[in-house]
Amino acid sequence: MKKYLISFGSGILILTITYFASTLILSLKEKEESSLTEIETLVSVVTVNNSVNPIEISADGRIKSLNKIDIFSEVQGKINFNKNKFKQGEIFNKDEVIISIDSEEFLSSVKQARSELQNIIAKVLPDIKMDFSNNFSNWDQYFKNFDVKKNILDLPPPMSDKEKYYLVGKGIEASFFKTRSLEKRLKKYIITAPFSGTISKTNISEGSLVNPGVLIGTFISNENFEITFNIPSKYSKNISANQKINFKIKDRKFSGEIDRVDTSIDNFSQTIGVHVTISDKDLMDGMYIETKIPLNISAEGFQISRSILFNDLYVYVVEKNSRVGIRKVDIIYYDDESVIISGLENNTKIISSNIPGIYKGMKIKTSN
Repeated sequence: MKKYLISFGSGILILTITYFASTLILSLKEKEESSLTEIETLVSVVTVNNSVNPIEISADGRIKSLNKIDIFSEVQGKINFNKNKFKQGEIFNKDEVIISIDSEEFLSSVKQARSELQNIIAKVLPDIKMDFSNNFSNWDQYFKNFDVKKNILDLPPPMSDKEKYYLVGKGIEASFFKTRSLEKRLKKYIITAPFSGTISKTNISEGSLVNPGVLIGTFISNENFEITFNIPSKYSKNISANQKINFKIKDRKFSGEIDRVDTSIDNFSQTIGVHVTISDKDLMDGMYIETKIPLNISAEGFQISRSILFNDLYVYVVEKNSRVGIRKVDIIYYDDESVIISGLENNTKIISSNIPGIYKGMKIKTSN
């Protein structure tokens, strides 16, 4: 009886071991089959929609104030600043006094010349009354209005050649033009803003002694600017004056207009200059600008990023079996960022993702 119990127990043990062994083998087989299942890689795509594309070229340049002048002293004297300090960044309106040069000594010379003219007229008034009575009232009124502290007025015109010869002989005209010349020079002691703008550079300080020809500073406009873009000369026939150019600085959009296009080519860079004018108070001299300039040409195809191309002529596409395919394309136009291609049918899905190790036949799944 004991023998039968041992045999029966051994049989149960063998069956149990066999069951677990079979289960383990099946489990390992399932895992092996599972490990052989191909993984789908998630990719982004762009769908081809062929159309006529306007062509734009990338360009960059710096903003330059259209009105920019150097301020020179034309006289000698000590510098006096206006109520606004003559320093970089200060803003002045048109005709506002920027600085003045001490003119006290020269003003005395001007007043002396006026006084001399006044004395000559006083001496000849009796003769004018007697010999040129028809013009005496004009000269008499001129003399009464004469003020050595003010700019002289134009002389009364002579009414005859005889009167003219008389006035010349008495030195009236010579004295008049000498005084008028001194008055014009006196104006050079006050420097005013030729237009509304800003001091961009200063070379002197208050109290400095300046001489004729000394550079005092630089004055620029705050509103009128020009940007020069250099583009490849091969596009010279595809761009023209009066075209609108749009660009953006930070979040602000600006619009300018092509004023002129150079007719000569830079020998070193083989480019031509495109000059764009723009007026805006938010711009500043020296700002760097990047933009795209539209050309007067177009191309039929589909525009993609240059990063999507590989070997300059090929793209990866999604085949109908959700696997990677390769297509050769024709390049119609390209710049630093984008390329216009042809040779693909509409609705072809081009893989735009950067997939490490991508290969033809790879199993993929699109995210869009």
